[in-house]
Amino acid sequence: MRRGIFALATAAAVVVGGGTTMVLRPAYAAATCTVDYEITREWSSGYWAELTVTNLGAPVTDWWLRFRQVNGQTITMGHDRLPDGYGLGSGELYPITTLRPPAGSTLPTGASVTVRFGGNYRDTEPEPTDWVLSGQPCNGDGGSPTGSSQPTASASPQPSPQPGRPSVALTSPLPNDFFAAPGIIPIRAQATAAAGRRIERVEFRARGTLLAVDTTAPYAFDWRGVPPNSGTRVTATAYDSGGAQATAEVRGIRVLPPPAPGAAPALKAFGNRIRTVTTDPRPYRPHGIIRSAVSDECVWGPIRWDGPVDDASVGALRARGVDAVRVVLSDACYAYTGSPTDRQNRVGYLDEAARYVDRLVRAGITPIVSLRQSDDLAARTFWSAVAEVFGDDDAVVLDISPDNFPAAGGADPAVVWTCWRDGGPACLGTGLPTFGVQEQTRLLRIQGSFNLVLAAGIDGGNDLSRWREYRPADPDGRSVAAAWRVNDRAACATPACWRSTLLPVAAQVPLVATDVSAGPTAPTFVPRTVAWLDQHGIGHLRR
Repeated sequence: MRRGIFALATAAAVVVGGGTTMVLRPAYAAATCTVDYEITREWSSGYWAELTVTNLGAPVTDWWLRFRQVNGQTITMGHDRLPDGYGLGSGELYPITTLRPPAGSTLPTGASVTVRFGGNYRDTEPEPTDWVLSGQPCNGDGGSPTGSSQPTASASPQPSPQPGRPSVALTSPLPNDFFAAPGIIPIRAQATAAAGRRIERVEFRARGTLLAVDTTAPYAFDWRGVPPNSGTRVTATAYDSGGAQATAEVRGIRVLPPPAPGAAPALKAFGNRIRTVTTDPRPYRPHGIIRSAVSDECVWGPIRWDGPVDDASVGALRARGVDAVRVVLSDACYAYTGSPTDRQNRVGYLDEAARYVDRLVRAGITPIVSLRQSDDLAARTFWSAVAEVFGDDDAVVLDISPDNFPAAGGADPAVVWTCWRDGGPACLGTGLPTFGVQEQTRLLRIQGSFNLVLAAGIDGGNDLSRWREYRPADPDGRSVAAAWRVNDRAACATPACWRSTLLPVAAQVPLVATDVSAGPTAPTFVPRTVAWLDQHGIGHLRR
């Protein structure tokens, strides 16, 4: 859950005294330190880990912890969440990585330091090796990777036949898919033998543990009673009559713990509907409001909201039947200024927003986190941070739509829509944003966020006329829905336009009207628009 990641992120601190909960097997008779290293979450290309080093020897000042990353593992996330003054990196010394506290820091005998960080990898989520504390080896040196060893496998569900070998592909589950507890994970495979041979059997495994064997097509197994987990792997190995074999693998399969009573459920897109990821899945159509952070500069202190955000106000919203709140944040804290307080402001700003999001989730209200975007580079940093903080709570929806994206106007619509989707340097000369929704989605997935994503169109999100044609792909999460914004002055503000542009989109993907508003001269516009949306089964959030 996000609250677990949130607690990890904010609890990073020096702990003096106390023991570790899991000690790696010693490689030296008299270790001067112990290392507790644990993968706390895994997905198809990345991980979150927790590292605790405990000093068993004499106190050390200006200490450092060195370790070696293996098999293409890189640390890319969590630097903002390290204890104050700490650094973690390798630079030109990769794969040797060093954790350093502030200059002059002392680690007393028996004291521990815990840090959390995330990264990416190519093959497995291997445990680092060669742990050294200020020149003295720790008992983590020589430890073996966590989990069972895996056969060489393809992470792609697509078949990749090789001469003389069978081909096999896992069609279910999808990479990084998630299920409700107690989990029932449908495992489905397609296997084809080479010419002159036949498939004798397909073996299904989870992290090397045999689950089932199927000898006839279609090759399938329902893995039942799977407990909640932080990410596992499923493989299908096909054996043919000539003794050859091939393996396909899907990573990052999660079973979510049951939500707390009354809490908002995890959500996922199924066809053109949003459904809850619960033991009794049901359609979800939001009816909510918008709550914006009104601060327009990055200053340490409480966020100024355009309305109350305490427990009482959240409870009052729920009592009114509100089941979704669009939380609009600013990228001001993520525009780099060079100030030494940048990191503190970034972390503090998002942590305060996360506390409000957490209150909403506990009350059974779906938070839809959105951004008031002013700078492409700041937006990238913001969404990376959002993936770290909210990526483990699939009850949170992410609205990645840039609210300042212009209308096509006199420009070639194909160019405008291509920049909307793809961004990139080609958009610089057009004056269009260079951070496209496709890249935003990819960034979230790489950083471990597989939350439901909403993407509105051009003209500030009002124009969906070519949304289906330029629909952003989601190769890992497969959970992108359309968003729409409208006010009484918008170009598409009439039922005739809605019928021609909204309904075709809503027939293919989930559609949510994330901002329905009007000026004081059009008091009936919002009620009429909401009534039309309700008539056509489209969820909405209004001002």
